Amino acid sequence: MKILVLNLGSTSTKLAVYNDEKEERKVSLSHTKEEYSRFWLDQLDCRLGCVMKFLEETGYAPADFDCVISRGGSPPNIRSGATAINDTLIEVLRERPMEPQPANLSPIVARRIADAAGIPAYVYDPITADELGPLARVFGVKEVKRDSMCHILNGRAMGISVAKEMGRPFDTLTLIVAHIGGGNSIGLWSMGRPIETVPGDACAFSAERCGFIRSEKLLQLTKEYDFDTIEGWLHGKGGFVSLLGTNDLREVEKRIVDGDAEALLCEQAMAYQLSRFIASLLPVTDGRADGIVLTGGGAHWDRLMNDIRKRIAFFNIPVYVRPGENEMQSLAEGACRIMRGEEQVHTYQE
Repeated sequence: MKILVLNLGSTSTKLAVYNDEKEERKVSLSHTKEEYSRFWLDQLDCRLGCVMKFLEETGYAPADFDCVISRGGSPPNIRSGATAINDTLIEVLRERPMEPQPANLSPIVARRIADAAGIPAYVYDPITADELGPLARVFGVKEVKRDSMCHILNGRAMGISVAKEMGRPFDTLTLIVAHIGGGNSIGLWSMGRPIETVPGDACAFSAERCGFIRSEKLLQLTKEYDFDTIEGWLHGKGGFVSLLGTNDLREVEKRIVDGDAEALLCEQAMAYQLSRFIASLLPVTDGRADGIVLTGGGAHWDRLMNDIRKRIAFFNIPVYVRPGENEMQSLAEGACRIMRGEEQVHTYQE
């Protein structure tokens, strides 16, 4: 089974060909901000051209594939798991996505390629997948509802990996999955569904993001700093970038080993805060969970993993470490489950 996997981001176009779950070819094309400074939707023809050039150079044609699968962008009102890319989804991504960004081009490009070849196209576990319960949605302003922004894609994939290790079906487990990377987020997966989350802007600071800011404090800061500065703290210029001048966790570890007390304090603070936010999800299931999964690029950092383990040991819940982002592999594995009939495919309705 041949699968074409697309993952279009703000500064990169990631493409891969899989034969079942095995990667055959891949490429990650980097783009400068100057190269794609235009409005994100205006990049469509260029991004499609990148995909077609990749296929030509690697000797593939769209008709060689059984399906195309892509990152989901940020459509509202979408479920976790697999969703067929239909006209409604394309319209929503073009006209009213939750976040207007180049990631929304992935499903649009996937649909173009799939339609030309007469094969199906899917999105899988977009970041806006929302299956929160009614209690989780209530916000203290009537017109505003909580949403569930989270690393849904890698969360499910690592949950399935842990379930296999346990010898149990993923949809019979309750797992807390903490994604630690450029941004942090935590999801509570129950019976195969993400029923509660701690999104990145409500979580611990990360390599590049400041994390949670108390709302009244944020209002005060808007009087001292401009919008672009504050947005930078939330995306790319916060966290270790602000605290220590680097987003490289290996460099932070080297500083700690060399005796940098400030670097050690920041690492311990991250472990402390991540542990606190992990604990915040336990009341949702009356304190019951089958496992806690630590994943993302930050899960390669042994010091951080050990410090988190120590803080949450009193839960007596098994902790599993699954390092890495795993996005392309996760999409390919999702496509395999779809094509084998192991997962239901949702029809998107706004």
